[in-house]
Amino acid sequence: MKKLFFAAVALATATFVAQAQIHPRIEVAGNFAKRSVTDSKGDTQSGYKMRPGFRASVAAEIGLAAGLYIAPGITFRQEGSKLPSNKSEALNYLSVPVDLGIRAQLDDKLAVSVEVGPSFAYGVSSSGTGEDAFKTKKLGRFDVSLNASAALEYSKLYLRVGTDIGVVNTLRDAVQKATAKNTSFFVGVGYRF
Repeated sequence: MKKLFFAAVALATATFVAQAQIHPRIEVAGNFAKRSVTDSKGDTQSGYKMRPGFRASVAAEIGLAAGLYIAPGITFRQEGSKLPSNKSEALNYLSVPVDLGIRAQLDDKLAVSVEVGPSFAYGVSSSGTGEDAFKTKKLGRFDVSLNASAALEYSKLYLRVGTDIGVVNTLRDAVQKATAKNTSFFVGVGYRF
């Protein structure tokens, strides 16, 4: 009975892999980030302004069903803020988004897609405040965010707009329950193979 079960699982897996359509993609984008900082009373701290940055990613769209796919990838993104002191703090992260997407083919060359999912990030460096906030342990290196995006594709080129909303307090030693979360908006172009 066990052999029959494992044979059925192996056959189902082989069938899925054979039918799965995999489309690698690359993209670059402008990333517009702002840290959301609250004090111990839950009041949002003012003075933090949007900071422009860079974002680059590679991903693979793995077909699950007609129009439905999963898109794991790896992304370098610059988060941070312009601080109340008028300095700019750049927080550089490597993140692994795992998005669930749906694509609607409008004609032979035109398609639209929408993706949503979690992203798990690791802070690799920071700059702008005179010290690396990750090395001095002012900020924790790990971050988790929810992301959503929409793309308009023509042939193999596409335009994508989206957002990453941080759900983890990045302050290493949260003083009096203060929080700081990364939030960003991005606009970019890509190529889907």
